[in-house]
Amino acid sequence: MGRRGAHLAGGGRQRGAGFHRHAVRRRSAARRRPAGDPAAQASAMSRLPDIVTALERAQLLVGTPDLHTWPAITGLTADSRKVAPGMLYCAVRGSVEDGHRFVAAARERGAVAALVEREQPVELPQVLVRDGRRAAATAAAAWYGTPAAKLDLVGVTGTNGKTTSVTLARHVLSALEPTGSIGTLGAFDPAGLSVPSEAGNLTTPGPIDLQATLAALVERGARGAAMEVSSHSLDQGRVDGLVFRAAIFTNLTRDHLDYHKTVDDYFQAKAKLIEYLAPDGLEVVNADDPAWQRLRRAHRRVAFGERGGDVTARRIALDAAGARFELVTPTGSAPVQLPLLGRFNVANALGVAACAWGMGVPVETIAERLAHAPQVPGRMERIAERPCVVLRDYAHTPDALERALETVRPLTTGGGRLIVVFGAGGDRDRGKRAPMGEVCARLADIAIATSDNPRTEDPEKILDDVEAGMQGKPHHREVDRRKAIALALELAGPRDAILLAGKGHETYQVVGTEKQPFDERMVVRELGAS
Repeated sequence: MGRRGAHLAGGGRQRGAGFHRHAVRRRSAARRRPAGDPAAQASAMSRLPDIVTALERAQLLVGTPDLHTWPAITGLTADSRKVAPGMLYCAVRGSVEDGHRFVAAARERGAVAALVEREQPVELPQVLVRDGRRAAATAAAAWYGTPAAKLDLVGVTGTNGKTTSVTLARHVLSALEPTGSIGTLGAFDPAGLSVPSEAGNLTTPGPIDLQATLAALVERGARGAAMEVSSHSLDQGRVDGLVFRAAIFTNLTRDHLDYHKTVDDYFQAKAKLIEYLAPDGLEVVNADDPAWQRLRRAHRRVAFGERGGDVTARRIALDAAGARFELVTPTGSAPVQLPLLGRFNVANALGVAACAWGMGVPVETIAERLAHAPQVPGRMERIAERPCVVLRDYAHTPDALERALETVRPLTTGGGRLIVVFGAGGDRDRGKRAPMGEVCARLADIAIATSDNPRTEDPEKILDDVEAGMQGKPHHREVDRRKAIALALELAGPRDAILLAGKGHETYQVVGTEKQPFDERMVVRELGAS
């Protein structure tokens, strides 16, 4: 069989009646249907022709069954457990499971068709594609009416600072147009209200959830969106089909080597964001981070940093209320009073300022917006003042921990001590555990090593890895995170400061494969802090 899709079947491996009922046809045949044909009307209602056309244009389509046999679809999903009657099931190969294993289960739950990379022995119309994950992204964009085309997208990537930068970008860029955001904290519309999403804990949602979220933002009046773009999402093609107006590169330090294996692989994944920029797009690059020096320059570029760049900060002064500095751009300067703690938040603010300036926001407006920046949940967030100041932060890499501890140190008073409660995540890069222990032992007066999200690893063995970097320096080891926090509060005096590092905004702890409720704000209150 010489035509496209010759290897696609709609039924079992024996190509009998089931196969012929869903026989492959060329796209041209579907296009020739008369307008009054009921099958054509059903297909138009289901948007299947749009999906197939989009797959064909993206050069992902291998073949389709006869569209005459397809009922109207009601939605699409890549999770067989979420299939509802009438849905298109997208079989995607993941790092743990292969969605092709669940095509039969999807059919049992009511799927009326499947998008697959290889034929499955299931009596179900199947669209054969070259890359299931990228095809799912393309199909979702078509299903939701290409919402990204209605938005000015700003992508933020880097090891640290993505969440804060995206929150600041939503706030600052709203001076230009109504702007939403997508990231680790979830999705938010231009008014700052949460947008329902099924993305789970992913920094960047999966391709179908991402398109659904973008469509929801458009529905709520957004004309722009700032979104975190993780290295995983770039490597897995979750943002395929999106075109960004600007891309911010924050910093690059060791992380996720359980997935990327080498720092160079990690860099190459991050660098892919350049490929998603519009031809007239804007690259916003941290000039203080040498890692980005080899980033290919393919668009207009604005560099930012304390030590140089087009957009910079002069006369930086840090205190317990935040930071004061002069924001300097090629077209003028303005004083900024940033209500966020830490020098690293000055860097985050500079990245957003450089992006906004490059997109046409006046420097005075940028400064005014930064002065009213919202507190980012779980990012240098004060959660108690007694018995001493207690902060929670998402720092979970050696670099982020070092910056966080340096930020909290000035909050101690009159010879007070800096106390840190920290841990390392299970089933993640083991190579960063000892360096995290070294940083905490070196910079904190009292270091308490405990569990983060142990996942399926033995938490005691994780702590062994962490302690290997503490070089015999005095510290405490308490595998139970609640007890570790209780110990910190017990040891603390009014002049001290406590940093709870690693969990940030999370309201759960992953033990095994289960999420157990664990909100550090509630924990410290239950333990008597206020």
